[in-house]
Amino acid sequence: MIKQNPFVPYSVAMVTPFDHKEKLWLSGIYSLIDYYKKNHVPALLISGSTGEQHSMSIEERLILYREAKLAGQEDLLLIGGVAAVRTPDAIRLAEAAQRENLDGIMLGFPPYLRMSQKEAEDYVKKVCNATDLPIMLYNNPPRTGFNLDLHTLYDLVERYPQIQALKEAGNPKNAPLVKNKLGPSFSVLTGFDLQLLENMQNGYDGITSIIGNIFPKEMQQIVQLIKTNEWKLAEEQFSELLPAIHTILEIGALRAIKYVLTENNIEAGICREPLSTLSTQEKETLRNVGKKGDAL
Repeated sequence: MIKQNPFVPYSVAMVTPFDHKEKLWLSGIYSLIDYYKKNHVPALLISGSTGEQHSMSIEERLILYREAKLAGQEDLLLIGGVAAVRTPDAIRLAEAAQRENLDGIMLGFPPYLRMSQKEAEDYVKKVCNATDLPIMLYNNPPRTGFNLDLHTLYDLVERYPQIQALKEAGNPKNAPLVKNKLGPSFSVLTGFDLQLLENMQNGYDGITSIIGNIFPKEMQQIVQLIKTNEWKLAEEQFSELLPAIHTILEIGALRAIKYVLTENNIEAGICREPLSTLSTQEKETLRNVGKKGDAL
């Protein structure tokens, strides 16, 4: 039985809270998820790139899955980020995501290895065989050095119908091709907030938003306006956020997001080194950004 597609048009890529000793901060998980729930975020991607997944051990990520589910309960969809340099670790993560009753997984490809299409296909197959959770493949060649060929994607979806979505951070022109081939029930999502309007005009279904950590309501409303073809209003509201988005990205999204949330009494913690703490000037620049978020 194929489970319902949990890869909705709007989700937030959750940051992972670490304490001042860079240890996983359990109370921070509850503080963050309470914040997302209060702002009616429909779905969270946990342990993704924004969640600093590759800075964490497998054990830490298993704890994050468990605690996030305990904090979230059934109030929002939880998608577990799964990616590892070794296939057995990816399998272990996928099995844990199912054991903790997450709603789906985002399966990323290992960084640096520059796999062949055949090797990538084998990696995906082995994870699919370890779980029956819905899966979103994450094609992110700028960070991994690997680009998923569309023919490989189509072959995998035909064999494993639990693959119900693609997060495409490579060639945006692939989105309409994928939609045309795999149909409207297959989701294609972006992770680039700056290109949200352009990507959705060109066939993407929605976004796993980074900026939604600070502007959860605003980003969700923009997506909803696009989905109802209210493009002019969506463009106007997006334009209002653009200066803040540029500021956050220029300073460094993870550093900026955690600082703004912390300043608003949300236990987001710090980033792990080599990411640094903010300078006095950067903090001053971000104070106005924090005041603009309706949710904060």
